[in-house]
Amino acid sequence: METLLGVLVVAAAGLCMGSSVWPMKLMRKFQFEHWWFLAMLTGLIIVPWTITLAAFPQVIQVYRDVPASVLITSNLFAVSWGVANVLCGLCFVRIGVALTMAILSGLGASVAVTMPLVFKGTGLFKDAPGITSPAGLTVLAGVGVVLIGVILASLAGFGRDRELKKLQRTSGGFLVGLIMTIVAGVTSAGIMLAFVYGQGPIVARVSVLEAGKPIKITVVDNAKLTGNYTLSPAGKIALPDVGPIEVRGMTAKAAADKIAGILNLSQQPETDARVRVETQNILAVFAVWSVGLLGGTVVNLCYPLYLMAKNKSWGILVTSWKEVVLAIIIGIQFIVAVALAGKGMLLLGALGASVGAGIQQAMQMIGGQGLGFISGEWRGVHGKPRRQMYLAVAMLIVATIIMACGNALAD
Repeated sequence: METLLGVLVVAAAGLCMGSSVWPMKLMRKFQFEHWWFLAMLTGLIIVPWTITLAAFPQVIQVYRDVPASVLITSNLFAVSWGVANVLCGLCFVRIGVALTMAILSGLGASVAVTMPLVFKGTGLFKDAPGITSPAGLTVLAGVGVVLIGVILASLAGFGRDRELKKLQRTSGGFLVGLIMTIVAGVTSAGIMLAFVYGQGPIVARVSVLEAGKPIKITVVDNAKLTGNYTLSPAGKIALPDVGPIEVRGMTAKAAADKIAGILNLSQQPETDARVRVETQNILAVFAVWSVGLLGGTVVNLCYPLYLMAKNKSWGILVTSWKEVVLAIIIGIQFIVAVALAGKGMLLLGALGASVGAGIQQAMQMIGGQGLGFISGEWRGVHGKPRRQMYLAVAMLIVATIIMACGNALAD
């Protein structure tokens, strides 16, 4: 049931992300730099930090306790994603939302799915099966189907360009836009990888165990103790052959350390901890995204600021409050999609880093296609290009099913 919920959550995240720029279609005064700045300010600073500070008042101290290597790794991935995000925004107006999302999602999925299978993530993602395992090979097969969908979508885009003679609301050549989108696609995986390689230590430190609430305990190489538990009203858990252990009010990390001490298991280094405790606190993912995406935040805010300074277009920001609201909506929808993606990956379990990213990217592409068709990017285009795009969407749905099956094999 938890796996199915995880699939649904990451699928919703992908659809939400893929369609997040719909307000851009309603703007008449704002240029890229104006709506992008407001959207990223809202989605990367205002919303996540407000939620994080409200839900976890001691979060700054938590960040100080997290190993520096975790934060550095996470933010390096975030910087690469920041570059991809800027390129993505430019590609929307060069080659359109539908084709941009197709290539971006396909290439992003390839990197985001493969890396955690080779280089294990933090927390529960550390237990992911290898790339040559049945589950790993099944997931890779799903990625292969995604890439077929990307090729079909690209061919459809070229066909659309030939039929229309020129792209609607574009600036610059199609080939330049395509190259930019390919670069953005490869580096766009950074947002998922920032979470995969940063979430473990942060989530464990902000999640507090409460009486009557379910938790999951993982004891490496001990299937008997590994499983789902519910805290008693007294705040205790009963481990088989160990007895009741009081953990109420502890963070997940403190509880894991206490259990490890009782079992005489090592928790050092933290990346190789033998015992992990996980809760179902969805707000914990905001604590990860807030600090884990700071590197990408700098890129996403500085570039539009540079453009506004270069073009001396600051005043446009206050010419239409309607478009200000539309830009804010983009930012809110973006961070909601990101939060859902993180939670969905955790629900999917050890292979969730790869499967979650793959399904999210596939559904993101479908969301982008839907927005492209609704907004008129394909108006006047018929025949082979449309059929190719429909087939591309079908391939993505098939890929999602294959990757979900791969996750089931891991379970």
